[in-house]
Amino acid sequence: MKFRKKGIFFMKQRVLVIGFGFMGQTHAGNLLKNPNAELAGIVDPCDPAERLRTIKGNKATVTITPESVAGVPHYHDMDEALRGCGADAAVIALPTKLHYGSVMKALECGCHVMVEKPFSIDCAECESMIRKAAEQKRILAVGYVVRHMREYEMLRETVKSNRLGRLRYMSLSRYTGIPAWGNWNDPEFIKASGGALFDLVSHDIDFARYCLGEPDSITPDPVLCREMNGNLIAAVLHYPGNNVFVEGGFVTPSHFPFRRNYTAYFENGTLISDAPGDFREIAADGEMRVEDYSHCDPYYTEMDRFLQAIVTGDDAGLCTGEDAMRSICCCHGILSRLNVVEQPGKFQGADL
Repeated sequence: MKFRKKGIFFMKQRVLVIGFGFMGQTHAGNLLKNPNAELAGIVDPCDPAERLRTIKGNKATVTITPESVAGVPHYHDMDEALRGCGADAAVIALPTKLHYGSVMKALECGCHVMVEKPFSIDCAECESMIRKAAEQKRILAVGYVVRHMREYEMLRETVKSNRLGRLRYMSLSRYTGIPAWGNWNDPEFIKASGGALFDLVSHDIDFARYCLGEPDSITPDPVLCREMNGNLIAAVLHYPGNNVFVEGGFVTPSHFPFRRNYTAYFENGTLISDAPGDFREIAADGEMRVEDYSHCDPYYTEMDRFLQAIVTGDDAGLCTGEDAMRSICCCHGILSRLNVVEQPGKFQGADL
């Protein structure tokens, strides 16, 4: 089926969702809503309807019901699905340690790929995936969704345009309850996933880079990381003329409400956001501008841009594999500066 959008003829893309936990369900729902896409299948060891009844996330991003996926082909085996469902693209929403093998298989089968963050905590694996995507001439995108949140887009546009003058200081914060999926109290699980640094705080590290490029240096807080078993992180990213303070992580209990905010101080004003969709601009004279972007769905936007990139070949609106790898390198830079004494049951940064 062809359709026309902004002067370009699009083919509806058949997309396979691999992994049907919280994020897989989020992406599947947006594929079902998107006229540019067809949900070609779901890969998961469990029945999708049962997963929808039992999996809960820390944000209300899942918009589908068991009835929504009743007619969607269900596969227990990823290889069978990649061979048999005729997918143009694959969305990979598996535990981090399974990203590499799954991405490589999907690319080898000729699929464009969007993989959930943090891509991989192994930089060599990141490089291999990037090379494979280039060899196969396929789009490789990574799910750093903060880039697609309208209030964060407004912040970046202000930084880039110098509309309020030079950025002097920026603070980015992100906290949520320890995920109910996985075993986030197990140090071995934390090491395999990268812990809060790679799984959560890397969103804001990636966004800082998206705004300002690579930091000159990074200063982390080793005491906080050690005391909270690697599930809380704080660091300062140093840039010429300004600093970016990043903090966040997983806290108990699991139903602790998701909280994130930013404050950016410019020469001629300040930008503030304290909740999803919230955007406030305070001018130097005290006048305040308030915008509500809560109606915008960044996960839908991210998926739509991925689908458009498949057709146009232009991945400028996405977090590419190359860009995600640079964010992962920043995370490793934080780990390398953490003077953490190895103790049984404690976060061991040197092992990552």
